[in-house]
Amino acid sequence: MFFKKVISLTMICALLILGTAACGKSDTTTVDQSDAKGQEQITITFVNWASAEEATKQLTLDMISEFEKQNPTIKVKNVPMPFSDVLNQLTIMNNAGNAPDIAQITNGDGMSLAYMGALEPTDNLLSEGFNADLNKTVYDLGLKDNQHYTIPWAGQPMGFWYNKKLMQDAGLDPNNPPQTLDELNKAMDIAKQKLPNSVVMLQIDTTIRTMGLEQEWPLMNAFGAISENRIQPSQMEPYAEWLRDLLKKGYTLPGKKLGEFRALAAQNNLLFGIDQPCFKGIVQTYDKSNKMSDEEFNEMWAVTTMPVGADNLSYSVPGDHNLVILKSSEHKEAAAKFAEFLAGDDYSLKNYVIPFGYVPVVQSAGERFPDSFKDPSLKAFSEKILQTEVRPPWGPDYSKYATDVMTSMQEIITTSKPVPDILNSLQTKLQNYK
Repeated sequence: MFFKKVISLTMICALLILGTAACGKSDTTTVDQSDAKGQEQITITFVNWASAEEATKQLTLDMISEFEKQNPTIKVKNVPMPFSDVLNQLTIMNNAGNAPDIAQITNGDGMSLAYMGALEPTDNLLSEGFNADLNKTVYDLGLKDNQHYTIPWAGQPMGFWYNKKLMQDAGLDPNNPPQTLDELNKAMDIAKQKLPNSVVMLQIDTTIRTMGLEQEWPLMNAFGAISENRIQPSQMEPYAEWLRDLLKKGYTLPGKKLGEFRALAAQNNLLFGIDQPCFKGIVQTYDKSNKMSDEEFNEMWAVTTMPVGADNLSYSVPGDHNLVILKSSEHKEAAAKFAEFLAGDDYSLKNYVIPFGYVPVVQSAGERFPDSFKDPSLKAFSEKILQTEVRPPWGPDYSKYATDVMTSMQEIITTSKPVPDILNSLQTKLQNYK
């Protein structure tokens, strides 16, 4: 993933900035070394991509060391794994009977494992205090049959970024970004006439992959194309026509991945973006020889909730990092304690979650680290955007589902075939998914 590679240079500076962040009392129970004498030490296995990537490798190992220091009866065996391999390898390991105790996972992949029956429900494993502190909207994304199967670690919702300088150059009010779809369309119409041709009006991923569907999911919701967490092709024509029109007018670029628009943003050639919190750090460090300061970034960019449609609701889609406990684990309680440490302990929040631009999933983080939450984008993501997350149709066939939908979207933007005909064909395909 492009942003993962770029972010490797991004957050080292941020770590220095946050080195003076206030430290509150940790909720993690510490076991004194003297108390640990005579107690049997157990080992839990942790599969993750954080320690497989250069940017986060040492920090992940440091978190493991700190956890072991606080909990001397628990050892963590770290198993680094490339991001793209995690779901496949966990599936193989689970089927072979050698699954880990705990693993880092995305929302969609986590729910795929839940539908396989590979995960342990977490409601009775997490402590009462941690459970109460979790952001309920984010935690409920992991629900299946009224049980939670994923534990949020770091929030990565999609927000609506806007370039204040370009808005001003176009004669738009930089302090009043579009709040509705109609306002968004009007703003793009005005800006297209006044800004250089190099400026792209809107960042939108139309590629045939799950990330393409997920970036468009908030807009599909706003256009009323989603019902009961599923695309309704019969209600999708307004969105499909809007998407086709967007390309006809040259307001966006076809076939570009989400991350490819970030280079344009760093060059002041993107007006509006639909992107995650990491957008800030990537734009700041795109020019490695002249890193954009926080002040410079905040003068140019701001983020808010997505524009609303007829239902007057704003939607976001989660790209959150989660943790799952495997059903076959013999040490589920210890794995749950480790998950609570990663997501809610002062050490992890201060040294990993906040510096890397993620949104803390525990509500007390703002009180524990007030200086960090003075950053306007983190404040917006934490207080407004995170609460608007809605889940895509995750399930055992999610990847195939996303491929069918985005293949139809490609047909809409690359052909002149009547939109109703394309959507009727999509309707037939989607009937195969439960």
